[in-house]
Amino acid sequence: MKNEVCYRCNDSRFDRMLAIDKAVSIVKCRKCGLARTYPYPDFNYGSQEKYCKFYLDNGSSFRTFARAIMAEVKKYKTGGRFLDIGCSVGYLLDEARDAGFKETFGVELNLDAAEAARKKGHVVYTKPLEELKLEEKMFDAVSFNHVLEHILYFKPFLAQTGRILKDDGVVYAGMPNYNSLMQKWLKQNWYGWGMPDHVWHFEPATFKAVMMEGGFEAKGIKQNTMGYSYSKSLRKNTIATVARIADRLGCGDQALGVFKKVIFTQVDWLR
Repeated sequence: MKNEVCYRCNDSRFDRMLAIDKAVSIVKCRKCGLARTYPYPDFNYGSQEKYCKFYLDNGSSFRTFARAIMAEVKKYKTGGRFLDIGCSVGYLLDEARDAGFKETFGVELNLDAAEAARKKGHVVYTKPLEELKLEEKMFDAVSFNHVLEHILYFKPFLAQTGRILKDDGVVYAGMPNYNSLMQKWLKQNWYGWGMPDHVWHFEPATFKAVMMEGGFEAKGIKQNTMGYSYSKSLRKNTIATVARIADRLGCGDQALGVFKKVIFTQVDWLR
């Protein structure tokens, strides 16, 4: 992919939002508003040895996140087949099974994490969604939480998501929100820039627009704050306090939503 043009709209005019270091910047397309890392990062997820251990060591926090996600999904779907793309060790799949989904599937590129999820009885694929030959309209609900910002070619990814989702199915998606109090305060030190592996950077407007162009209409988009924990560090405690204030004000650094399928837009993105 060429660094000189926007993947979403092909415009070549960018504004630099932030310098991460001397070699890497966050730039924003002047025409469509999509922000990205410049230059595009190249990251191998399958070889990250510490990835699986991180999720297992912090299981309590990730189970809490998974329960919150499933609470949103359950408002629209509670049975059938559930797919979590980027399922890690399977915490959300556990919650889906407990919520009444009869069959639980995951996509996870990290082999150790995928095996950990399989040991709990979930079916887990270890190839990118676009390379899997899954059945059309196979799933009642699909989730990808903090995944889209990692995917260089997100158009075919969204098209495939729509292809495997039933017409009355729902999608849960969440991602870091750079138009937030935490980002404005922490600047280049904000977690959501996700160096070195985040390609795209969203705020609610572009999040909603990209999902719509990909074939999904928002049932509702919320902003909340990721878990900033208190500790013995004054700095960390200050950050955690500001994060909670941002959450209460509705300007948290995570955008998330539940979407329904809009059938007529799917073909456009496959061209």
